[in-house]
Amino acid sequence: MRKLSRWITTIAFILIVVISVLAVIDNRSGVALHFLAWSTPELGIYWWIIGAFGLGVLVGWMSAGVQLLRVLSGNRRLRRDLDRSQTELARGKSDAAGI
Repeated sequence: MRKLSRWITTIAFILIVVISVLAVIDNRSGVALHFLAWSTPELGIYWWIIGAFGLGVLVGWMSAGVQLLRVLSGNRRLRRDLDRSQTELARGKSDAAGI
């Protein structure tokens, strides 16, 4: 099942890359983006597409990094609680055996 998932992910990634490359090739004309009174220099549409893709990848990695840090800190906290509980359990067993 894991191999099937990897194959599907690989095929989807390759398909996205091919579609992106075709979109870049098809959109070579220059364009300036306008927002309120601000205007960007005129660049090819493919640069805007590549920039948006790169920004999306960067934001995705940052989001995944934040989630990873949360999981690791929660794991550390749970491990510490488990160690404390095991110590208390061992102490309780030794107290019960001594009675």
